[in-house]
Amino acid sequence: MNQTISITDLYDVLVSKLGKDEAKALTHFIENKIEKEIEYKTKPLATREDLERGFKEQSRWMLGTFITLTLMILGLYATILLR
Repeated sequence: MNQTISITDLYDVLVSKLGKDEAKALTHFIENKIEKEIEYKTKPLATREDLERGFKEQSRWMLGTFITLTLMILGLYATILLR
């Protein structure tokens, strides 16, 4: 079962078992660890700017491919018709 506990509740429990200084240090360590884990997991996600840049690049490649294929087809028709 997945139980959740807030940092303040954890601090209160730890104060009674470890003491104020140790409880404060441990909860601070846990907060830092959670923040680093969240940052690590969300860093590879694409941002809006990344998506816009990718769409623009993809559009350029598609246009270039279309123009190239059109010129190739026109060249083939020209060679067949000019025989």
